[in-house]
Amino acid sequence: MANTHLLKTRVEPFVRDWLSGQYRQKFTSVFLPLTGCSGVHEFDAVSADKRIVCGIKSSSGVTSGGKNPSGKISGAYEELYFLASVDADQRFLVLTDEEFYRLLSEKMREKLTRQIKLLYCPLTEELAQLVKKIRSHASGEIDRGKPSARAKDAGR
Repeated sequence: MANTHLLKTRVEPFVRDWLSGQYRQKFTSVFLPLTGCSGVHEFDAVSADKRIVCGIKSSSGVTSGGKNPSGKISGAYEELYFLASVDADQRFLVLTDEEFYRLLSEKMREKLTRQIKLLYCPLTEELAQLVKKIRSHASGEIDRGKPSARAKDAGR
């Protein structure tokens, strides 16, 4: 199984440090109440004064087969929903893959509220390679779970 836990333990702290440098205050992962309901959500990066709230996504652009990454885009939409449902002065969805940032920026053009912005946080080469390895491993797990074209044809 792909070790996606490394995204939480290595990539998210890097992004929080990057945000700290950008906004000159510490960022931590925090559960915050959602407006309009009694629920809470864990946000990946929240400023010390709780005025800036961020979600972090390390998704990549097109799939290994060159297709539109609809599942990854849906995951980003889910995080945008939670960002829209929290009380904060500034809300960001921070993306660590430049291709996915460009793809989502294009897809979300004129659809994001003014209160939510997309940010791109470039990773170090070491972290970028770690994320690529995790994605590749996870993609392989998904591909191994799909029936082959030959198996599909045999069932006809």
